Amino acid sequence: MMSLQVVTPHIKCIFDCPFCISKGHIHNNKFINNYLLNYNLWENNLINVIKNNNDLKYIVITGTNEPMQSKDYVNDVIDIIRKVNSNIQIEIQTHYYKEDDIYNKLDVVAYSVSNVNLLDKIKPIGNIQRYVIIMTDSFNGYDLDSILKLIPRSVKQITFKKLIDSNGVNEEMDKYILNHSIDNNTLKKLKEDIDKYNGNLSIRLDLDCMNSINRYKIFREDGNLYDNWEEVSND
Repeated sequence: MMSLQVVTPHIKCIFDCPFCISKGHIHNNKFINNYLLNYNLWENNLINVIKNNNDLKYIVITGTNEPMQSKDYVNDVIDIIRKVNSNIQIEIQTHYYKEDDIYNKLDVVAYSVSNVNLLDKIKPIGNIQRYVIIMTDSFNGYDLDSILKLIPRSVKQITFKKLIDSNGVNEEMDKYILNHSIDNNTLKKLKEDIDKYNGNLSIRLDLDCMNSINRYKIFREDGNLYDNWEEVSND
């Protein structure tokens, strides 16, 4: 297991983005919050996951809501990882653009950006700054070069993510994605530009971010490890 997604406890999100992939899960993100109810179990399980996977190189702190809504959780995850294996690189994926000292404790701060007009409005901080560009229709007509001109020079990594529908689980979300996804011509041109890019930035295109197979496992607030986002506990 090269990569692990550590998920913050599910609460109502302060952003409530209409395309959020967490809205498309059949289980509705209902997992026991053992971080709150049984901290020792949660902590010991996280420690064991780290200790028992010597090939674990990368941990992403994410959430079914904005992870910065659970700063204590984020801090505890960082402290545990640093204590158990300081060689693991830690990233947070966030829509929270305000400066915060917690970002300086991380290796990578990945800012999710879903509107082209926000690209040059964020003042990113952190050791390595990454933009995760959610490809809504606001990016229609933009090629890679025009996007790069809007991004602060301190950003070193960019991931373009295609919107993923719920396959009928959430009709409202699916309707939004149908009407507001990036158009095919722009997506095709961006893919061509990314394939040809040979600059100093790390740029990738993720067309199926929810596919965890051979990519990562998921550690949830209940203290259990999951193979995919739809899996639930047998407890």
